[in-house]
Amino acid sequence: MDGQNATAKTVPNWKKYNRPWYQRFGIAVWSYLKNVGFMIWSVLKHIPFAVWHLIKSVGLCFCGLWNRFTDGDWRTKISYLIFGFGCFSRGAKQLLKGLLLFAFEVLFILYMIFIGGPNLANFGSLGTTPQTEDPSGIGMTEVYDDSMKILLFCVMSLFFIIFFAYMYVKNTKIAYETQKRVEAGKGLSSTKQQLNFALNDGYHVTVLALPILGIVLITVLPLVTNILVAFTNYNYLHEPPKELFHWSGFEAFVELFGKGYGSSLWSVLGWTLIWAVFATFTNFFFGMFLAMIINKKSIKLKIFWRTCFVIVIAVPDFITLMMISKFFSYSSSSTFTGAFNLILKNWFGIVDGGGIDWFGTTLNNPMAARTMVIVVNMWRGMPFTMLSTYGILMNIPEELYESSRIDGAGPVRRFISITFPYIMFVMGPSLLTTFTGNINNFNVIFFLTAGQPGQSGNTPGATDLLITWLYRLTVNNNKSQFALASVIGIFTFLITSFFALIVFNSSKSVKQEDTFQ
Repeated sequence: MDGQNATAKTVPNWKKYNRPWYQRFGIAVWSYLKNVGFMIWSVLKHIPFAVWHLIKSVGLCFCGLWNRFTDGDWRTKISYLIFGFGCFSRGAKQLLKGLLLFAFEVLFILYMIFIGGPNLANFGSLGTTPQTEDPSGIGMTEVYDDSMKILLFCVMSLFFIIFFAYMYVKNTKIAYETQKRVEAGKGLSSTKQQLNFALNDGYHVTVLALPILGIVLITVLPLVTNILVAFTNYNYLHEPPKELFHWSGFEAFVELFGKGYGSSLWSVLGWTLIWAVFATFTNFFFGMFLAMIINKKSIKLKIFWRTCFVIVIAVPDFITLMMISKFFSYSSSSTFTGAFNLILKNWFGIVDGGGIDWFGTTLNNPMAARTMVIVVNMWRGMPFTMLSTYGILMNIPEELYESSRIDGAGPVRRFISITFPYIMFVMGPSLLTTFTGNINNFNVIFFLTAGQPGQSGNTPGATDLLITWLYRLTVNNNKSQFALASVIGIFTFLITSFFALIVFNSSKSVKQEDTFQ
């Protein structure tokens, strides 16, 4: 009897998911809204504490600097002016560490004299002398201001100053700790021991130094510069070096959210979110059902069918989408009609003339164009979901299905109560990543429709997403609006950050990581 009970406990209870679909949906929506609201409140609630903690940390830092200065000997005190003096003045063992600190100080001073200082001096005006024709009539003037370079170097200088402040505090700590070791009669570590520490106990710091530097230079620095550009009047009329741009406050925000582009912005935002929802969930559900079909025991040649769909992933998007756009092309004169319209016309006799305006360009039919990009994206996106889901299906405990069959559950109930919850738990984070990625899905829209129909100048088209509109406002337009594009970039960043951080942390995959059985 005890053996039977032990065996029964090892079989998962599939009935705990056996609720009507509307109850499950209502509970999921309420839980989602509650978790999102709670997380937003948690973030807002901790802002004052974070500010107070920052102020307290800065205060403690200054107190530490003062205490080390008053308690330090003359070598430690000189270290407050000359980096590394407290190390290399105490003998050869600390020579390398001291020289590296001193070299960093020299590098910072030289940078600030020749690059950082001159650019920071122009931070308020962003330059006063544009590039003009040389008075001699040969070429352009060699001495001029470039607003974009000034802004970029100012941001870089601010990061360098912050890092210098950190190293200044670190330098005083090293000098003071070295002094205390000497006073206590403890031996100082040699250069070889320091290198061994960097390659062993401190290996993580050594390895992460270059990646962190790369993140700062490649990601953080352009991001901060892009945010500051949004507060300037940078456009085609103020494009350096022949023209300069200046600070304009919130003018770009007012223009984008106000009467200038307000209606266009909300229209593009609405379509972007609709596109992200359909592009994500059509790929997810159709890919999931495709994996379930291939996974059925009665299906033969499983490897062959999987390979056929994987080929779609192997071909680059640029080639695939450009060819599909040509296949669906339409011409009222039937001169440049695409392959699909020719097939419908010549083989089936379904259409006349140029065929069907699939992308709505000629008839200005946004619904046709939007439907087409969703369908094409579903075709190219399903294989990714299929591969992920196929692996999950193979790892769902067979005991769940056996117990559900004994209790009389049919195929639909088994899917709702067993298969789908397992798939959602594993693929929840991936689904969210796909959703945020589709908000910035540049390739599908740009290579299929280029934002058409209804696109004119800086006005977005019916299929333009925020990212494609931003692109046209910068590099694909004779009347570029860089400040407006920066505001759109900030707006898009806030939207994707919301879904990537708050919604992800409120999902069951994170909150119930160890409890799902």
